[in-house]
Amino acid sequence: MIFDERKKKTFTKYWNNFEEKPKKYRFFSKVFRTLKDKIRKIFGVNVNISVRKTNTIIDTSFTSYQKNKDIINIQNEKKKELISSFLNKINLKFEESELSEYIKNFEKIYYDSPVKHLGSGVGYNQALILFILIKIINPSDVIESGVMRGFTTYIIDKATNEDTNIHCFDICYQKLEFKSDKATYIKKDIESQNINFEDKNVLAYWDDHVSQLDRIQFSIKNNIKYNIFDDDLSWSNMHSDGWPPLPTINMLLFDYGKISNNEKIEWISSNRRGEIFTKIIPKIDLKNKVENYCLFPELFEITGYQNRGQTSFLKLK
Repeated sequence: MIFDERKKKTFTKYWNNFEEKPKKYRFFSKVFRTLKDKIRKIFGVNVNISVRKTNTIIDTSFTSYQKNKDIINIQNEKKKELISSFLNKINLKFEESELSEYIKNFEKIYYDSPVKHLGSGVGYNQALILFILIKIINPSDVIESGVMRGFTTYIIDKATNEDTNIHCFDICYQKLEFKSDKATYIKKDIESQNINFEDKNVLAYWDDHVSQLDRIQFSIKNNIKYNIFDDDLSWSNMHSDGWPPLPTINMLLFDYGKISNNEKIEWISSNRRGEIFTKIIPKIDLKNKVENYCLFPELFEITGYQNRGQTSFLKLK
């Protein structure tokens, strides 16, 4: 695992990373970098120069929602039906009455969120399913790798019991808006840590843009049975993401045999070229290690909000 101090990102050897910024910003980036280097050499101090938008965009789910009680009841019944089907697919046992209560309680929790600029993170749909999964699994410990502003941490905090331990890993906390009293914050990549959960009931949420192959190998090694992978893209739709965690679980489970003879695969994302080097992806018999795997369902027809990317649930044997 490599950490680039300038880009504040981790990346792996499996694919060629996109350029850091679009061409129109390269000139300003070069000027700022030169200026910072000169100040450091002359005065012996480091300065941080950055250009940011001053307006924070609130996610539309916080500004567009249903108010009619009858329609809300219809929505909740439809959510329950679709999520019940998903939970049955992954063989999680649950009580219908409790599921209804989780869906109902989630509404207030979501709209009370202190983080309303969701950016590239999960939105309403995935947060709802994450909330329900945590409620049903009732983990003793939750790992969150990739924290950003803390919205997902907030959902995890509200879904867990008071004695649940949350372990947050990120290489940069500059944008953090919410901190959980249940959480321990580690400013390092999780791979650098010695994890020992013994026989605890652990759930890991992976949203760090690091190869999901590396992450599932970490879970296998450390006996982390329940795993949720955000941005779990397929070979077909990986071009939709600006920083995909390649290779993803979906790629390893499906169609890899059909394209593994390619030395590399190229694609374009926002006019930037990416390359994944299939020849150096290690062979891993993942199917024999997985008990259940399923993508989160799309809820747009019910909620009016699109899923943000593609999220999956994976349970190891």
